[in-house]
Amino acid sequence: MREQAATEPRPVDASTVAKKPRPKPIERFPFKFHCAITKAMDDSLKRLTGGSSLLAEADIGRIALHAYLLQNDQYYARLFGVQPHA
Repeated sequence: MREQAATEPRPVDASTVAKKPRPKPIERFPFKFHCAITKAMDDSLKRLTGGSSLLAEADIGRIALHAYLLQNDQYYARLFGVQPHA
């Protein structure tokens, strides 16, 4: 019986799955952008990015900057195939 148990496939869990190497943040985003924010902005970011949130503070900033540039910089928008608003 022990031999049968040893030959049965192991259940798949985090320890048995080969993990794909995650790119380092510096490789994905080689440039930095820092800005000052208000206390209300900081409090809101802490509420939205704390605990089990999917996004970090830097992600929120990157999304906001991306949206702003798509709307206001026609050259940036063309890089992503977006037609700028008139």
